[in-house]
Amino acid sequence: MVLDKFEDDNVEVVFVYLPVWEMFFSMHVLADSEHHLYQRRWAKRISEKEPDLVKSIIDLNEATAKWLFVIDGPKWSQMRQMEIEELISNLQKMNIYQWNDMIEYTGQRMEIDGRDAVIRVIKEYYERVFMREERLLRPYLARIMQKEREVCRRLGIWRWCEGIHPRLLVEGDCLVFRKDREYRYQKAHVRRIYAMASTFVNPHLWLYKGDGELEMVKEVLTEQAEDDIPNHCVLVFKALGDHTRLKIIKLLMQGTLTTQEISLKMGISEAGVSKHLRILNQAGLVRKSMKGHYVEYHFLTERIDFIPYTFYEMMM
Repeated sequence: MVLDKFEDDNVEVVFVYLPVWEMFFSMHVLADSEHHLYQRRWAKRISEKEPDLVKSIIDLNEATAKWLFVIDGPKWSQMRQMEIEELISNLQKMNIYQWNDMIEYTGQRMEIDGRDAVIRVIKEYYERVFMREERLLRPYLARIMQKEREVCRRLGIWRWCEGIHPRLLVEGDCLVFRKDREYRYQKAHVRRIYAMASTFVNPHLWLYKGDGELEMVKEVLTEQAEDDIPNHCVLVFKALGDHTRLKIIKLLMQGTLTTQEISLKMGISEAGVSKHLRILNQAGLVRKSMKGHYVEYHFLTERIDFIPYTFYEMMM
């Protein structure tokens, strides 16, 4: 799903949400959850709910290049924009020669039974697990990328890329990816950059290079504490469970305001406003900053965007 497209420094920048990419990387996480510290709780929840399915994902890890065989392969550019159902349908239509041509770059070859087993696990995983996960993640990640798009337009594509990962460097006319070794790409050779966000990519620095194309994947950390009901979730719901605080939020969603401005608009004392703002700040729903002699407050909409996913994760 293309969210925006623009040109910067002779590069076509495409902000996207890619459900197929996110699904395969979630399978990559399940196949080696110990390596992905910020998704352990999620992986544990899925493993407890679907132990046989997760075992199948682990068993096929090597055969599928750690479940990256589609999104890291030369055919990916043809599949990048597909919805998951369309991708599964396309995989099912491939004969064994087309399938082995797709995975040739991994050094693997499969018999028909092996291919069918991989497709069956993908289909079962989507229908039993990821379809529901994706309904929650799609609006959240799309909202994140809308904000990142604004940052990118303001900073420029290369400065935005610098914030993707500590091991991605922009040095003069060159992009440097520090992975198992250094991969260097001249800016002049990059014609298009696909920019996206993922809740599963951490701790990896993703590198996919097509013909003049790069993918930049920004991590979005969603892991919660091990407590059954994380304390920060309690603070969020407590902050939202008050009529006056909801009215303050409604005002702040229209723009940044000071304590004094909120007090005048609502007709309550500054002390009363400050008390409510303190609770909202403790819950991480607002950010405060100094404006001259006054403190102004900005509402963090991304925390609200993430509530459905947090609630689902917490209660399941």
